[in-house]
Amino acid sequence: MAKVAFMQLASCWGCHQSLLDAHLTLLHVLPELEFVYWPAVVDFKLDDLKGYPDSSVDVGFLEGFCRTEADVANAKLMRQKCKIIVAMGSCAVLGGAPGMANLFSREELEARKFMDEEFVDKGSVVPTEHVPKILDAIPDTHDVIKVDIDLPGCPPKTGNIIGLIAAVLGEIDTKVDISKSMCDVCPLQNCLLDENKLCYGPITAAADPIGRIAEGYPVLGEFGLTNAVHQANAEKLFSKITSKPMDHSEVRQSVEALMFILGSNPLGFLAKKADPIRKVRLDPESLSMKSVLDKEIVDFTADGYPEIVNHIIGAVMADLKQNPEYDDSAKTVCSSCERNLKDKEVVRYKRDYEGLPDQETCFLLQGYVCMGPLTTTGCGATCIRANSPCLGCYGPAANVDDYISKATSYFPSICTDTPENITAFFKDTAGLFGRFCIPTSKLGHKISDSKMEDK
Repeated sequence: MAKVAFMQLASCWGCHQSLLDAHLTLLHVLPELEFVYWPAVVDFKLDDLKGYPDSSVDVGFLEGFCRTEADVANAKLMRQKCKIIVAMGSCAVLGGAPGMANLFSREELEARKFMDEEFVDKGSVVPTEHVPKILDAIPDTHDVIKVDIDLPGCPPKTGNIIGLIAAVLGEIDTKVDISKSMCDVCPLQNCLLDENKLCYGPITAAADPIGRIAEGYPVLGEFGLTNAVHQANAEKLFSKITSKPMDHSEVRQSVEALMFILGSNPLGFLAKKADPIRKVRLDPESLSMKSVLDKEIVDFTADGYPEIVNHIIGAVMADLKQNPEYDDSAKTVCSSCERNLKDKEVVRYKRDYEGLPDQETCFLLQGYVCMGPLTTTGCGATCIRANSPCLGCYGPAANVDDYISKATSYFPSICTDTPENITAFFKDTAGLFGRFCIPTSKLGHKISDSKMEDK
C-alpha cells in the first residue's frame, strides 16, 4: 500500500474537486492508497505530516501556488517528506490565473485589497496578526522545490489525475487483464475492423468494465498492451493502416493510441520532444524504413513487444510521417480538436461576446482568439467541445519557448486585418496570453512601473 499526501497551497481547491469527480472510478485505486495528509477531505493536521520520516511518503500532490511564506514552507515540507512530487493543476505548474498578480507590486495589491475605500472602510490597514507574510511576488514552484511530474490544467481532467495516480503507483494492472486482448472480451457482434473501421483492440489488454466500447466506440490502447495479441485481428489492423493514408479522424485516433501504447498511461502531455510520435515530424530523416508484406513502414523495434505490435506501430509512424492530416508535430490542443485545420487565417478578431460561435468551424476562422495552436494537448479539447475557445490552461506546447512572446507574434501574423485594428484589439497581451503562466514566463514579475524582472 502506497503512502500519499495532498498539500493545498494558495488555491481554489478545484484540482481536488476534479479528483473527487472521479466518484466510483476512485475504487480502482483507493484500496492501494494510504492517505497520510489530505486536509481537503480528512481532518489531518500539519504536525501529522511533519511527524513522518523524510522520504517516507511515496507520492505527494501539490496543488496551488506560493503566495505566502507559509506556502513556501509547506512546499518544502512536502519535498522533504515525499519521494515523488506531482505539481497538480495550472497554479502549481505554471503559476495559474492568480499569477497575473505579478503584473503589480505587492504594495499595489495590498492597497487595492485592504485599503481601497471602494471596498473597505476608510482608514483600514493591511492585517499583520495571525496571518503569514505575503511574498513580494508569486514564484515559479519549480524554483522553490524540485518537481518530478507536472500535471497541468485548470483543473486537470479527472481522467488525467486518475491515470497519473495509477501510472505513478504502478497500479494500472489492477483493472486490466494482460493475459487477454480486448478482442477476447469485446461484446460487439460485428468487428469494427471487418467494417473497415480503426480499432486497436487486438493489441490492447482486456478491461473490466468495458464502458463505451460496448456502444461501438473503438479501442485506442487505453489499457496498455496485452501479452496475448489477437493475431488474426492484429493482421487486419496492420492491413487497414497500410491500405491507404489515414483520414483526419483516424490520424487523431492513432496518435491517441500511440500515446497510450508507448506511454502505458493517458498522459501524452508528459512526453518530451524525443518521443517516437513527435519524432516523425521533428526528425523524420533519422527514421529508418523497412518492408513488411510489401509495405514500407518505420523500422520500430522495442524490447518486449511482439513482432506484429512493432509492425503496427511502425506502420502508424510511417503514415504520420507523410500524412498531411498530421500537421501538428508538437501535439497541441488542435491535434485533438475536431475543428482542426492545417491553414488558419483570420479576417478580423472579435470578442467572445460578439455573436454565438459556430459549433463546427475553427474558432480562429470565426475571429475568436483560441490558444489551441500553442497549447499542449492532454485536455481532450474539453472547452472547445463545449463551444468555448481554448484559454491555454495546460500550458505551452513543447516547441513553444515562451507562451506570451509566441502568442504575441502568432495571432497578429495570421490576421489579414489592418495593423491598427489588430493593435487596438490586443490591448492586454500579458493578461490575455499569460493568464495562466505569468510566474513561469519571461515576464517574471513587476519590480517597477517600467520593468518586469526576468525570472
